[in-house]
Amino acid sequence: MKLDFSVAVHSLLYLDAHRPNKVSSRELAQSLHLNPVMIRNILSVLHKNGYLIGTVGKNGGYQLEKALAEMNLGDLYDLTIPPTLSYARFITGHSQTDDEVQSSEIAANISETLTDLFTVADRQYRAYYHQFTMADLQADIQHHGHFLAKEHDLES
Repeated sequence: MKLDFSVAVHSLLYLDAHRPNKVSSRELAQSLHLNPVMIRNILSVLHKNGYLIGTVGKNGGYQLEKALAEMNLGDLYDLTIPPTLSYARFITGHSQTDDEVQSSEIAANISETLTDLFTVADRQYRAYYHQFTMADLQADIQHHGHFLAKEHDLES
């Protein structure tokens, strides 16, 4: 999985904790232990989508535009991890377009079968994330077990 979602979540929580101050990409990069360029790339996406305000220059930095409770975790996941995720690195066998002679029915069909399986799992994963907001993540940071308690409530 790409780090984009984790970087976005960490950045938004950090910016919330430092309201109303502006936070530089350098400061965020130090908090996340990542390169400032990577941070700026993610922050640019978040800025374009209304999650935060960014100003450039000596006194520039980033501030949140929305409250954490207004930020759906599933929307953020969809924004940072596109649904068109390629599963190619997880799949063995041959594609139907290979010029090679198919060695078996399994080798000929496993690619499509696993792609279908991963696609269904990805949809369910995304639907799960849409149940929560960034405020839920913040609650779990303050009191670990928040998500486990919600899971228990859903099962009851």
